[in-house]
Amino acid sequence: MRRRGKLYLWPLYFEASLSRRGGRRVARKLALRGVKLEEVLRAAEDLGLHPEVRPIAAHPSQPWRRSGVVLVEWGRNKSLILRLVAEKMRENRSSKGKIEKH
Repeated sequence: MRRRGKLYLWPLYFEASLSRRGGRRVARKLALRGVKLEEVLRAAEDLGLHPEVRPIAAHPSQPWRRSGVVLVEWGRNKSLILRLVAEKMRENRSSKGKIEKH
């Protein structure tokens, strides 16, 4: 399933309820609860990472959960991309609850 030049962003990488050992890849302060594939996709799009979605993919450690995966271009440091996506998801969630004034 590996593709050269692509970084796999699984929703569990950003899940606050998981430990690092359980699959979380970002700091707990950046992690969110109940992360959906659509949130990861939107954050990747907002960051201009040219995402590609595989909606029925399952992470190898959880083959019974088909959470999907987002593939992005891998041109930088992996941990930097994960942190940027986590920050953007957090930002998107906080702005979602606000009412925009025109």
